[in-house]
Amino acid sequence: MTEAVLLYNPAAGRFPLSQKRLSLLLQSLRQQGVMAQPVCTRLPSRAVSRLDPNSTEPLQPTPEDSGLDLDGKDRLIVYGGDGTLHEAFRLAAPWNIPVALLPAGTANVLARELGISLRLKDALAIAASGTVRNIYLGEASGRYFHLMAGIGLDADVIARVPPGLKRTLGIGAYWLTGLAALWNCPLRPFHVTLDGTEWEASFAVIANARLYGGHLLMAPQASVYQECLDVCLFTSNHKTRFLNYLWGVLRRRHLDYPDVVYRKVQRVEVTGDPSVPVQMDGELVGNLPMSFSVFSRGVQIVVP
Repeated sequence: MTEAVLLYNPAAGRFPLSQKRLSLLLQSLRQQGVMAQPVCTRLPSRAVSRLDPNSTEPLQPTPEDSGLDLDGKDRLIVYGGDGTLHEAFRLAAPWNIPVALLPAGTANVLARELGISLRLKDALAIAASGTVRNIYLGEASGRYFHLMAGIGLDADVIARVPPGLKRTLGIGAYWLTGLAALWNCPLRPFHVTLDGTEWEASFAVIANARLYGGHLLMAPQASVYQECLDVCLFTSNHKTRFLNYLWGVLRRRHLDYPDVVYRKVQRVEVTGDPSVPVQMDGELVGNLPMSFSVFSRGVQIVVP
C-alpha cells in the first residue's frame, strides 16, 4: 500500500470540494492501493478529523496554514489548480518526494503541459501508478514557480480579478479583467538584466513552461525538463502596442517582433518601481526588485 498525503484546496475551480466528494476521493485512492492522509491547504488540520462524510456542503477555507509533514510518505497528491501546486511545491521541495496531480483548478496549466488528463478518474490512475520524472522549477525570494513569473501587467490583472467572477467564468475572468486593466493600469517600465545585458521592459514573463494561462504559447521554447528559464520581454510603453502583442501571441508570431526580447538564461535580475507587482503561477508574491534563478535540484513528479 502506497502511503501518501492528499493536499487539497476545497475552493479550487468552479465546483468547491464538499465533504462527501472528499470522502469519495479518498475511497477511490484506497481502491487503487493508495492510503492518503487528507490535509487542507487553508483549513486547520484539526478540522479534517471532524469532517462529516455525508455532507454535500462545500468546505470553507480559512487563512490558517495547516502545515505539511511528509515524513515516511511515498507520495504527495495535490488536488487543486496551479495556485495550489505553487504552494505544494514550496512545502514539498525540502522532502524531495514524488508529487502527483489531480487537476481541479481553473486552467490546470501544468497538467496540460505534462499530458495529465483533466478527467479525475484518469488522473487518479496516473497518481497511483504513473511514471516518476524530474522537472525543474524557477526560484525567487525563497519561493518556487513551476510555470512562470509575470512582472507588470498580468500581476496587475491577477490582483484585480474578483474571486466570484473567476469561479463563474474561469479563465474568461482574466481576459475580461485584463482588457479593462490595459486601459486603467499604468505601464511602469522596469529594468531586466539577462547575461550581463540590461533591457527596459513594461511587461515580462519568466517562464519555466511553454503554456501561459492554459492555451497561449508565451514561451514556445520552454520546457519543465530543461534546466534554464525562458524570458520574454515586451519593451513598448504604449498601450495600443499591447493589442499588437496580444495578436502576435495568439498567432504565435510575437517572437518575430523587433520590440520583443526572448532569451534562455540561468538567472534574471529585475529592478524598478517598488509598486510594480510580481506574480508566480497566478499567485501574487510581492513587488520589485526581485531576482530569479533555476532551482537546479528540481522536484519529482508523476506523469503518464
